Amino acid sequence: MIFKKAQDLLEEEIEAIHQTKELLDENFIRAISLMNECTGKLIVTGIGKSGHAARKMAATMVSLGITAVYLNPAEAVHGDLGIVQENDIVIGISKSGESKELIAIYPAIKNLKASIITITANPYSKMAQYSDVVLRIGIKKEAGHLNLAPTSSVIASLALGDALATIVAEMKGFSEEQFAVYHPGGSLGSILTLNVEDLLSEKSYSAVNEMDSFKQVLIELTTKRIGATVVMNDNSVEGIITDGDLKRLLDKYQEKCFNLLAGEIKVPYPIIIQKGTKVVDAIKMMEQGERSISVVPIMEGSKYLGILRVHDVLKGLNA
Repeated sequence: MIFKKAQDLLEEEIEAIHQTKELLDENFIRAISLMNECTGKLIVTGIGKSGHAARKMAATMVSLGITAVYLNPAEAVHGDLGIVQENDIVIGISKSGESKELIAIYPAIKNLKASIITITANPYSKMAQYSDVVLRIGIKKEAGHLNLAPTSSVIASLALGDALATIVAEMKGFSEEQFAVYHPGGSLGSILTLNVEDLLSEKSYSAVNEMDSFKQVLIELTTKRIGATVVMNDNSVEGIITDGDLKRLLDKYQEKCFNLLAGEIKVPYPIIIQKGTKVVDAIKMMEQGERSISVVPIMEGSKYLGILRVHDVLKGLNA
């Protein structure tokens, strides 16, 4: 019974997002164009539960490199409207489009020569009449047994805000590297701002000599357990042998493998990455070839430092 109620409520909210999707039209393109070309800042406003949605929308935009702030409309009429400048865009959220607090500040916003985008279920509302662009949310009813508390309408507004923010960020070329800069305290931000050598440890070093036997290679791989070992000639990296390479050799030659030397079974000219390379760039390099690789030697000039694994990056993300 409880599960069924929860499932029904979630279905109602999913339906609100679906209806909003169906209502997307040229106004959405206009809104995206306005936001992308904005030379000022984005100001998101709303009252009550729509105010919470507005705060979240502004926060999402900021995290994606878009200059945005939240404006409390109740405070705006007492001086906070001074934050609005010419060339800004104000995004107002109201299911009914008749929020008195927002209607009270819309004329002043127009006088300040800022643009207005309104997110509402009522395209004929007073707020809509003041707006440069109206984006509709599709709401037949609020989720829940009372059809009163703002539920589906807030979810639809948030989803529409996410669409606006992420598309504009993509159009502006917002990258993973920039995301990391804005999120230094998060696991993703911290890992993407690191250099490859920052993820190496004493356990990252594995190497054999070209003249080492197959058995010695096998012992090195199974002892170090980092997925690969580098094949050296004196201090020069000549190739690499991975766990997968070893398995394929055993499948093909079986016991005859033990007659081979490391130099005979190495994969020559491995992809290498230099010290000082950002982790995010290293990941891209490891995925560039016809087949992505999960291990790569890290070098400082011609000096071999160790092996970086994709596992090390994932471990850093989960730390």
